Formats: sequence, C-alpha cells, structure tokens
Amino acid sequence: MSSPPLASIQPRRVVVTGMSVATALGMEVDEFWHNLIAGRSGISRLAYIPDDSPLPVKCAGRIPDEMLAAALERHRIDDPDRSNQLGLYVAGRALEDAGLPADGAEPREMDVILGTGHGNTAFYSEAVRVFNGEGYRKLRPTTVVRIMFNRPANIVSIRYKLTGTSSVVCCACATGSIAFGEAFHRIRFGVADTVLAACCDSGLDLATFAGWNRLGVLSRIPDPAQASRPFDLKRDGLVMGEGGAAFVLETLEAARQRSARIYAEVLGYGGSSDAKHIVQPDMAGQVKAVHKALAQAGLTPKDFDYVNAHGTGTDIADVVEAATLREVFGAHADRVPVTNTKAQLGHLMGATAGVELATTLQILKQGLIPPCRNLDDPDPRCSLRFVRGEPLKTEINFALKNSFAFGGTNSAIILRRFTDTHFD
Repeated sequence: MSSPPLASIQPRRVVVTGMSVATALGMEVDEFWHNLIAGRSGISRLAYIPDDSPLPVKCAGRIPDEMLAAALERHRIDDPDRSNQLGLYVAGRALEDAGLPADGAEPREMDVILGTGHGNTAFYSEAVRVFNGEGYRKLRPTTVVRIMFNRPANIVSIRYKLTGTSSVVCCACATGSIAFGEAFHRIRFGVADTVLAACCDSGLDLATFAGWNRLGVLSRIPDPAQASRPFDLKRDGLVMGEGGAAFVLETLEAARQRSARIYAEVLGYGGSSDAKHIVQPDMAGQVKAVHKALAQAGLTPKDFDYVNAHGTGTDIADVVEAATLREVFGAHADRVPVTNTKAQLGHLMGATAGVELATTLQILKQGLIPPCRNLDDPDPRCSLRFVRGEPLKTEINFALKNSFAFGGTNSAIILRRFTDTHFD
C-alpha cells in the first residue's frame, strides 16, 4: 500500500517537554541560565597547550574536567570518549527532565536523532598515531566501533532502551538545529510520536584544534573573555567550544495525556543549501530557509518578539546574517530584539545550535533576554536591535532561531511560548 501524499496528511502539533545542556557555563539548565544572565564567560586558556606551542590561538569554551567528571559520575556514564560522554549525558538528562525513565530498564518506542559536527576526532587521531608509530598490533580491537560516525545515536539508543529509529546528522554548526527540525517533522507528519533530538561535539583535541588554527578563522584576541565578539567592530574571528544539548519532542496530545510540563510549541522549521561556497555564506540561501519556516508556521515577520542569531564573530558571516534579518523583517528589524551566546560559550560547532535552542526556550519561559557580551561597539553594517548592557525583561510569544553553517547549510526554527490557553 502506498503512503498518502504529504498534502493529505493532517499536521500534528508538536511541543518540547524536556531539555538539557552541557556547557562550560554549567551542566544543568538552571546553572547555565544563571551564568548566562550574569554575563559570565566560559571561555578560557586551554591548559594542555604549552606556552611555547606554535598555535597562535590557545583559548576555547571547554567544559572544566571536574565539572564534566561530576556529571558523568552522577549519571553513571563510563564511555571513554569525551564527545560521546556529552551525548549520553544530555540524552539522559533530557529524558529525566521530561519525566520519562532514564534507567533503560524497559524498552520505549522513541526515535533518536543525534547530531555531531566532528565525531570522535580525538580517538581517531590517536589511532592514526598508534598505527603509524607502533604498528597494526598496537591498535585497539575497539577502534572501528569507536570511530563509527553513527556511534553516538547507537549508544544513546542502547543505554536508554529507545527502540525507534536512530540516526546521526552532521551539518557543521547547523547540526543541532537540523536534528531538532527533523525530529519536529517526524512528529508533525505522523512518522513518530516522540523523538529525542540531541547534539554533542568536542573538537578540542590537539590535532583538530590545530586544524582550526590553520584554517585562519579563529580570534587572536589574547584575553579569552574578550576574544569572541559577534557583530562587534573589533571582532576578528570565532572562538571554539564544546558541549551538548538534548530535547524531548512529542505530540501535544501525548504531552497532555501524561500531564507533561511543556516548554514551548514548535511551529516551523525551514532549511536550504546555498550551493555556492564551502565557507562563505549567501544571503539568498539564508532568507530562503527563514521564509520556509515562516510559511510552515503561518506567521509574518511582524509577529516575532525575539531572534536568537547565529553570530559567529567572523567578519563576513555576521554581515551576511544581519543583511538576512534585514531582508526578512524589513522595518520590524528595528524593533525585534536580537542576541547570541557565542561571546560567552564560544562556537560549539555541532552542538552550538542545540545549546542556543535551549537558550531560546529559556528566554520564552522566563520572559528575559540575556544581553550580548562583548558587543561594545556594534558594526554599523550589522544594524539590528541588539540587547546590550542589561537583560531585557519583556513578554515573548514567538521566537526565531537561525543557524547557518559551513558548507552552505541553513536552518531556521520557530518556537511559540506555551500557555494552557494553547491547548485548544
């Protein structure tokens, strides 16, 4: 029997009922939010890079080892690889936050879409070093299963007994947003009832971090707390980071039946490819992604109360993104508040969109927008209503989260603040 055409499928309402984060500013959402609002920086000097290293950049938004170790011990996670540790942690915490079992005692029908940008680069680099230096017999027998790119989704499914489909998406710094958006589509169009969307990334092993240094896109500002400056005139590049985030998405009907707490409703998701250049963004592709999300949500630009920008801190990307928002919002761009978290966390690559989505969900919930750190002198080419100085208290009903990645992958997510009146 053939499937019904998409136009004949009645779209279902989708809500977020669980979320979690793993960042240099905290491994719990409340702690992360407190530090974000306080304007603290999670960017620091990487202690394992010696002072005499030829690397011109030596800082990143790395999770302190003791903070990560405490979280892993508390949740009995013993995977040997850092990126996978982050994925397992945020997946379990999001399940717990949604009021669902995280002990893996019984199977649960739930899809897993997990995103990562780098994969397990640290172990892969180590395996290459061992093979070249010590030969075949010194390679670990587990080498293949530790470098499989689908491993993060597989180990999450196994650990938490999630028996739906499991897959990994990799779309550079749009990864977390696309994992979330594809989960939304699976539920909205009846493919699944509940999906765990997660992302994790750690590209701070020495070989990978050196590669980013050689690419020439990292900020060379010596003070780690001042190094990441999205949309600021003195910006000179991005700052690397690591982290993770996870979300439980389900139908509104299912959430209502189990009296789940609802963070927000997901209204729209749009994606596009620039199909032009591997690292230089294109406004037309970005605008297309946002317009797709708007059409799906049934909203106009004037409906929005907040935008969480991608804001890498690189010259061309910030200017193109500001032009995109100007094109989409028109005169409303002078009124809608815009912020970004990369000045406090760095660019978390495959995890960055997920952590920024969690930030957006908290902003909807709290009605409070954290100010942009290090935005001391906004670039006049990026003429937007940035929140600066102090947090902005305001009612927010509709929010847009943009993510624009290397490779020309664009995505946009639209969220609505949820209240009990939205049940009907």
